[in-house]
Amino acid sequence: MYAYRHPEIARNRIAELHHQADRDALAIALRRGRRALRDRSGHATPARQASAVRRALTRLLPRSAAIAAAVLIGLAVLGAAGAAFASTPAPQGNGAAEQLFYTTSGAGNGQPNGAEIFAITVRGATVTTRDVGPTHGADCGSLALSPHGTLYSMCGSLFGAQRLATINRQTGRAHLFGARVRGLAVMAMAFGRNGTLYAIGDCNPAPKTFECTPGPAAYNSLYKVSLRTGKLTRIGATGAPQFFMDLTVDRHGNILGVTTTLNPSLTPAMVYRISPATGKATKLFNLVGSNTVMGLEFGRDGQLYATDFVQNPGLYRIGTTTGFETAITALPFGFSSGLELMN
Repeated sequence: MYAYRHPEIARNRIAELHHQADRDALAIALRRGRRALRDRSGHATPARQASAVRRALTRLLPRSAAIAAAVLIGLAVLGAAGAAFASTPAPQGNGAAEQLFYTTSGAGNGQPNGAEIFAITVRGATVTTRDVGPTHGADCGSLALSPHGTLYSMCGSLFGAQRLATINRQTGRAHLFGARVRGLAVMAMAFGRNGTLYAIGDCNPAPKTFECTPGPAAYNSLYKVSLRTGKLTRIGATGAPQFFMDLTVDRHGNILGVTTTLNPSLTPAMVYRISPATGKATKLFNLVGSNTVMGLEFGRDGQLYATDFVQNPGLYRIGTTTGFETAITALPFGFSSGLELMN
């Protein structure tokens, strides 16, 4: 049984009394006790196993009573642990269930057919990927799945005009519609629990470096997005100094966002909690690992996952108290941004 792989308690107790009794009697008791605890039929209950141990001990000679007591103490502890283990099923949860994520690849890299949509399937320790198809919508670098199952993005030139778009989940093709939005450079979107589509934009990118340049009152603000017209309505400034690259919502309805610099730098990626009422961002932690994280999403298992915008990106699991990025696998496509759970 599993419990017998940890016999230190019994061994220590037996060692204390070993000099008081007969070594041969002790060996007999241990062999019989082990046979009882290692019932291989799979049908013996813990009560029957305990009864078998008692029968084994009563066969010892009277002069070995001290050893019998020691063995009984040890085996009782082990038997209780074994019974507890036997009554607890192996963890199942959602960790072993299939999790399907979508991400974009190559947004902003000038690909002729626009960014590419890829599917990432995680089942336990196995990860597979599939090319869904090109967006044909230029820089569709963000993803947000509505409560009704429609996949949205902001497409177009990141530092020019963008439009709200729906993404075909089977082909990856983007359908752009609604108002043209200029100057906001939206890369982070997510649906709240209330069904509202939120986005963050207006990082006031510098003319040459395109990095965020704080200053304007509307700098780096949270917006509500109309699913009918594509117009953005400002809620309030986040107060964060870098680009928000992706948003996600935890099981309690909190909106989280990740920021990075646009160009490679030593500035760490950071995770914030964002108020949907005011837009204010409260820093939670720095990420430890890749500082170019541009995909952030909670999985069905409650774990926080991420991808990064580099030539050879990875899929990571994020510690929500430490910020540590644990690599799960390398991804066979480049420059991942936007990560969305699809099932």
